[in-house]
Amino acid sequence: MKTLILSLLIIHIVSGITALIIGLIPMFSQKGGRLHNRTGLVYVYCMITVAVTALLLCGLQPFKMMRLFLTGIAVFSFYLCVSGWRATKQKKSGPTRVDRLLTYFTAAVSIAMIGFGLYLMTKFGPSFFPVLFTFFGFLTGSFARRDILQFSRPTEKMHWFFHHITRMGGSYIATFTAALVTNARYLMPQQTPEWIGTMVWIAPALIGGLLIGRTVRYYKQKFAHTTRTVER
Repeated sequence: MKTLILSLLIIHIVSGITALIIGLIPMFSQKGGRLHNRTGLVYVYCMITVAVTALLLCGLQPFKMMRLFLTGIAVFSFYLCVSGWRATKQKKSGPTRVDRLLTYFTAAVSIAMIGFGLYLMTKFGPSFFPVLFTFFGFLTGSFARRDILQFSRPTEKMHWFFHHITRMGGSYIATFTAALVTNARYLMPQQTPEWIGTMVWIAPALIGGLLIGRTVRYYKQKFAHTTRTVER
Protein backbone atom coordinates (compact mmCIF):
# COMPACT_ATOMS: atom_id res chain seq x y z
CA MET A 1 0.00 0.00 0.00
CA LYS A 2 2.79 2.42 0.93
CA THR A 3 4.52 1.77 -2.40
CA LEU A 4 1.29 2.46 -4.31
CA ILE A 5 0.68 5.69 -2.40
CA LEU A 6 4.28 6.82 -2.97
CA SER A 7 4.05 6.04 -6.70
CA LEU A 8 0.76 7.95 -7.05
CA LEU A 9 2.19 10.86 -5.08
CA ILE A 10 5.26 11.06 -7.34
CA ILE A 11 3.08 10.99 -10.47
CA HIS A 12 0.80 13.62 -8.91
CA ILE A 13 3.69 15.95 -8.06
CA VAL A 14 5.51 15.53 -11.39
CA SER A 15 2.28 16.12 -13.34
CA GLY A 16 1.50 19.22 -11.26
CA ILE A 17 4.98 20.69 -11.72
CA THR A 18 4.87 19.96 -15.45
CA ALA A 19 1.45 21.63 -15.71
CA LEU A 20 2.73 24.75 -13.92
CA ILE A 21 5.74 25.02 -16.23
CA ILE A 22 4.16 24.03 -19.54
CA GLY A 23 1.00 26.04 -18.78
CA LEU A 24 2.91 29.29 -19.15
CA ILE A 25 3.69 28.60 -22.81
CA PRO A 26 0.12 28.75 -24.21
CA MET A 27 -0.47 31.95 -22.23
CA PHE A 28 2.26 33.86 -24.01
CA SER A 29 2.40 32.10 -27.39
CA GLN A 30 0.32 33.02 -30.44
CA LYS A 31 -3.31 32.03 -29.88
CA GLY A 32 -4.33 29.22 -32.20
CA GLY A 33 -0.75 28.53 -33.29
CA ARG A 34 0.87 25.10 -33.28
CA LEU A 35 2.94 25.81 -30.15
CA HIS A 36 -0.13 27.12 -28.32
CA ASN A 37 -2.28 24.13 -29.25
CA ARG A 38 0.29 21.43 -28.53
CA THR A 39 1.52 22.76 -25.20
CA GLY A 40 -2.07 23.50 -24.20
CA LEU A 41 -2.97 19.87 -24.85
CA VAL A 42 -0.01 18.70 -22.74
CA TYR A 43 -1.29 20.98 -19.96
CA VAL A 44 -4.77 19.43 -20.20
CA TYR A 45 -3.37 15.88 -20.00
CA CYS A 46 -1.25 16.86 -17.00
CA MET A 47 -4.30 18.30 -15.24
CA ILE A 48 -6.30 15.15 -15.93
CA THR A 49 -3.46 13.12 -14.38
CA VAL A 50 -3.34 15.46 -11.35
CA ALA A 51 -7.09 15.08 -10.78
CA VAL A 52 -7.11 11.29 -11.20
CA THR A 53 -4.12 10.74 -8.89
CA ALA A 54 -5.64 13.16 -6.34
CA LEU A 55 -8.87 11.13 -6.29
CA LEU A 56 -6.95 7.87 -5.91
CA LEU A 57 -4.79 9.27 -3.10
CA CYS A 58 -7.91 10.57 -1.38
CA GLY A 59 -9.46 7.11 -1.58
CA LEU A 60 -6.35 5.54 -0.08
CA GLN A 61 -5.96 8.26 2.59
CA PRO A 62 -9.56 9.35 3.20
CA PHE A 63 -9.05 10.67 6.73
CA LYS A 64 -6.29 13.16 5.97
CA MET A 65 -8.02 16.53 6.00
CA MET A 66 -5.49 18.37 3.83
CA ARG A 67 -5.51 15.54 1.28
CA LEU A 68 -9.30 15.64 1.13
CA PHE A 69 -9.33 19.39 0.65
CA LEU A 70 -6.63 19.38 -2.04
CA THR A 71 -8.64 16.72 -3.86
CA GLY A 72 -11.56 19.14 -4.00
CA ILE A 73 -9.23 21.82 -5.37
CA ALA A 74 -7.90 19.33 -7.94
CA VAL A 75 -11.45 18.58 -9.14
CA PHE A 76 -12.19 22.32 -9.31
CA SER A 77 -9.03 23.02 -11.31
CA PHE A 78 -9.65 19.98 -13.50
CA TYR A 79 -13.17 21.18 -14.32
CA LEU A 80 -11.99 24.66 -15.24
CA CYS A 81 -9.23 23.19 -17.41
CA VAL A 82 -11.34 20.62 -19.26
CA SER A 83 -14.34 22.93 -19.72
CA GLY A 84 -11.95 25.58 -21.07
CA TRP A 85 -10.40 23.07 -23.43
CA ARG A 86 -13.81 21.74 -24.49
CA ALA A 87 -14.90 25.30 -25.30
CA THR A 88 -12.66 25.20 -28.37
CA LYS A 89 -14.65 22.18 -29.59
CA GLN A 90 -17.97 24.00 -29.23
CA LYS A 91 -17.57 26.74 -31.84
CA LYS A 92 -20.44 25.36 -33.93
CA SER A 93 -21.95 22.30 -32.27
CA GLY A 94 -22.32 23.58 -28.71
CA PRO A 95 -21.99 21.41 -25.56
CA THR A 96 -22.17 17.64 -25.95
CA ARG A 97 -23.31 14.87 -23.59
CA VAL A 98 -19.74 14.60 -22.29
CA ASP A 99 -19.76 18.30 -21.38
CA ARG A 100 -23.08 17.93 -19.56
CA LEU A 101 -21.98 14.86 -17.61
CA LEU A 102 -18.76 16.61 -16.58
CA THR A 103 -20.73 19.63 -15.38
CA TYR A 104 -23.24 17.56 -13.40
CA PHE A 105 -20.42 15.56 -11.79
CA THR A 106 -18.67 18.77 -10.75
CA ALA A 107 -21.94 20.13 -9.36
CA ALA A 108 -22.27 16.97 -7.26
CA VAL A 109 -18.71 17.39 -5.95
CA SER A 110 -19.45 21.01 -5.03
CA ILE A 111 -22.54 19.94 -3.06
CA ALA A 112 -20.44 17.33 -1.24
CA MET A 113 -17.80 19.95 -0.37
CA ILE A 114 -20.39 22.39 0.91
CA GLY A 115 -22.12 19.67 2.94
CA PHE A 116 -18.85 18.47 4.44
CA GLY A 117 -17.79 22.03 5.23
CA LEU A 118 -21.08 22.73 7.02
CA TYR A 119 -20.76 19.42 8.89
CA LEU A 120 -17.28 20.41 10.08
CA MET A 121 -18.63 23.77 11.22
CA THR A 122 -21.17 22.03 13.46
CA LYS A 123 -18.32 20.09 15.10
CA PHE A 124 -15.45 22.59 15.15
CA GLY A 125 -17.05 25.95 14.44
CA PRO A 126 -16.03 28.40 11.68
CA SER A 127 -12.36 27.38 11.71
CA PHE A 128 -9.87 27.09 8.84
CA PHE A 129 -10.85 23.90 7.03
CA PRO A 130 -14.64 24.16 7.48
CA VAL A 131 -14.60 27.66 5.97
CA LEU A 132 -12.34 26.61 3.08
CA PHE A 133 -14.41 23.54 2.24
CA THR A 134 -17.59 25.59 2.22
CA PHE A 135 -16.10 28.50 0.27
CA PHE A 136 -14.50 26.40 -2.45
CA GLY A 137 -17.62 24.24 -2.62
CA PHE A 138 -19.70 27.33 -3.39
CA LEU A 139 -17.05 28.56 -5.85
CA THR A 140 -16.98 25.23 -7.70
CA GLY A 141 -20.77 25.09 -7.70
CA SER A 142 -21.07 28.60 -9.10
CA PHE A 143 -19.08 27.63 -12.19
CA ALA A 144 -21.04 24.41 -12.67
CA ARG A 145 -24.35 26.23 -12.19
CA ARG A 146 -23.36 28.87 -14.73
CA ASP A 147 -22.61 26.18 -17.29
CA ILE A 148 -25.86 24.30 -16.59
CA LEU A 149 -27.83 27.49 -17.20
CA GLN A 150 -25.77 28.20 -20.33
CA PHE A 151 -26.75 24.84 -21.84
CA SER A 152 -30.21 26.19 -22.67
CA ARG A 153 -29.23 29.73 -23.63
CA PRO A 154 -27.89 31.19 -26.86
CA THR A 155 -24.27 32.27 -26.56
CA GLU A 156 -22.73 35.55 -27.58
CA LYS A 157 -20.40 35.77 -30.53
CA MET A 158 -16.92 34.41 -29.68
CA HIS A 159 -18.27 33.13 -26.36
CA TRP A 160 -16.14 29.99 -26.73
CA PHE A 161 -12.97 32.08 -27.05
CA PHE A 162 -13.52 34.08 -23.86
CA HIS A 163 -14.76 30.94 -22.08
CA HIS A 164 -11.52 29.24 -23.06
CA ILE A 165 -9.35 32.07 -21.75
CA THR A 166 -11.15 32.51 -18.42
CA ARG A 167 -11.42 28.79 -17.65
CA MET A 168 -7.85 27.85 -18.59
CA GLY A 169 -6.54 30.87 -16.71
CA GLY A 170 -8.67 30.01 -13.68
CA SER A 171 -7.41 26.44 -13.80
CA TYR A 172 -3.80 27.61 -13.74
CA ILE A 173 -4.51 29.94 -10.80
CA ALA A 174 -6.14 27.13 -8.80
CA THR A 175 -3.24 24.78 -9.54
CA PHE A 176 -0.67 27.44 -8.64
CA THR A 177 -2.52 28.18 -5.39
CA ALA A 178 -2.63 24.50 -4.41
CA ALA A 179 1.10 24.15 -5.06
CA LEU A 180 1.88 27.36 -3.19
CA VAL A 181 -0.22 26.42 -0.15
CA THR A 182 1.25 22.92 -0.01
CA ASN A 183 4.85 24.19 0.00
CA ALA A 184 4.44 27.50 1.83
CA ARG A 185 4.95 25.86 5.23
CA TYR A 186 8.40 24.73 4.09
CA LEU A 187 9.35 28.12 2.68
CA MET A 188 8.12 30.48 5.41
CA PRO A 189 9.52 30.83 8.96
CA GLN A 190 7.58 29.19 11.79
CA GLN A 191 6.65 32.54 13.35
CA THR A 192 5.05 33.87 10.16
CA PRO A 193 2.01 36.12 10.87
CA GLU A 194 -1.36 34.56 10.17
CA TRP A 195 -2.30 37.26 7.62
CA ILE A 196 0.59 36.17 5.38
CA GLY A 197 -0.78 32.64 5.33
CA THR A 198 -4.16 34.02 4.38
CA MET A 199 -2.62 36.06 1.55
CA VAL A 200 -1.07 32.88 0.18
CA TRP A 201 -4.62 31.71 -0.51
CA ILE A 202 -5.98 35.01 -1.76
CA ALA A 203 -3.14 36.73 -3.69
CA PRO A 204 -2.96 34.32 -6.69
CA ALA A 205 -6.71 34.64 -7.29
CA LEU A 206 -6.63 38.45 -7.02
CA ILE A 207 -3.61 38.94 -9.27
CA GLY A 208 -4.59 36.21 -11.72
CA GLY A 209 -8.18 37.41 -11.89
CA LEU A 210 -7.04 40.93 -12.77
CA LEU A 211 -4.75 39.59 -15.52
CA ILE A 212 -7.51 37.41 -16.97
CA GLY A 213 -9.97 40.32 -16.93
CA ARG A 214 -7.43 42.54 -18.65
CA THR A 215 -6.80 39.89 -21.33
CA VAL A 216 -10.51 39.44 -22.02
CA ARG A 217 -11.02 43.21 -22.34
CA TYR A 218 -8.07 43.43 -24.72
CA TYR A 219 -9.46 40.79 -27.07
CA LYS A 220 -13.00 42.16 -26.90
CA GLN A 221 -11.72 45.58 -27.94
CA LYS A 222 -9.58 43.99 -30.64
CA PHE A 223 -12.51 41.99 -32.07
CA ALA A 224 -14.80 45.03 -31.90
CA HIS A 225 -12.24 47.15 -33.78
CA THR A 226 -11.81 44.42 -36.41
CA THR A 227 -15.59 44.15 -36.87
CA ARG A 228 -15.94 47.92 -37.35
CA THR A 229 -13.09 47.93 -39.85
CA VAL A 230 -14.68 45.11 -41.88
CA GLU A 231 -18.10 46.83 -41.86
CA ARG A 232 -16.57 49.99 -43.31
